[in-house]
Amino acid sequence: MFSIIVISINRIYLVERLFLSLCRQINKNFEIVFIYGPSINKDDVDALCNLFSNLTIRTFQSQDNCLSRSRNLALSKIRGDFFAIPDDDCVYEPSTLEMARELFEKYPLISAIIGKHMGLDESCERKNTAPVFLTRYAVFKNCPSYIQFYRSSILPDVGFFDENLGVGSHTPYQSGEETDFALRTMQAGFAIARTQSVLVHHPYENLQNPSLRRKVHAYAAGRMYLLRKHHFSFVFMIINVFYPLVILPYECLKECIYKARYRVTMFFYRLLNITGTK
Repeated sequence: MFSIIVISINRIYLVERLFLSLCRQINKNFEIVFIYGPSINKDDVDALCNLFSNLTIRTFQSQDNCLSRSRNLALSKIRGDFFAIPDDDCVYEPSTLEMARELFEKYPLISAIIGKHMGLDESCERKNTAPVFLTRYAVFKNCPSYIQFYRSSILPDVGFFDENLGVGSHTPYQSGEETDFALRTMQAGFAIARTQSVLVHHPYENLQNPSLRRKVHAYAAGRMYLLRKHHFSFVFMIINVFYPLVILPYECLKECIYKARYRVTMFFYRLLNITGTK
């Protein structure tokens, strides 16, 4: 059985979309452990759960807005053999849990699976390729918490999330708790693998969000603290610092190609129809 850990500090209005996707799962063998923040009214939580009476939902209120502490509360309550930690604004594909289950069953040495994330409205053909084992360096690339799936049996050796890391912690390090958890999973001797067959939808970052600068600042502090905590080399830390500048020309070129293709197509079909369509 899967335990789906859902944390919503102050965005309960988003959770309904996630729960709807869980209703459509091919694999129905799961429970939801829903942790809601102190600012959310319990009546609203009860109303939401009543909409999904076909799902097994257990609810608990967190003592504060610390995401890691809320996840640890949920971990102390789970009953499943596996657990997942989607964001409250995620959407699962109908096959998401079933594909994760099949991989855990087929590869007993894999203790954690990193799936593939896509935009909310993005479509992608599921690829049944063999999972690729990750190194401790690879978990820094495209491994957000919402595409992570774990065997619950790792918890006695790995422990819970570091409450000094993550959104709402009392430190400046407002990110990195999921990467820290994955690194400690590896340090405990467990294997983590990436797969293209477990799909999760999640909104892309809004680059016009006025609060983005503050978020980037907080997340960067968490990333660099994490590198120091796990004793990564100074060279790897420097690579992390300069990576945004190195990747910037490629991302700009990629965006320009999409825009150019769009504009050329617009020009061509306007020209084609200049005398009217037949």
